[in-house]
Amino acid sequence: MENEKMEEQVKEEYTPRPAWQVWLARIGLVIMIICVLLYYWHIAAGGEI
Repeated sequence: MENEKMEEQVKEEYTPRPAWQVWLARIGLVIMIICVLLYYWHIAAGGEI
């Protein structure tokens, strides 16, 4: 009984990430997707520069 009460008190409230971190992650994801697409295009072209 006492352990259950202690666990409830220890739980912290969820705090969302700052907006700048979310946007930085989105921008990084877009850059990575573009890099992968360019890499596949390079392979499909026969590896010529």
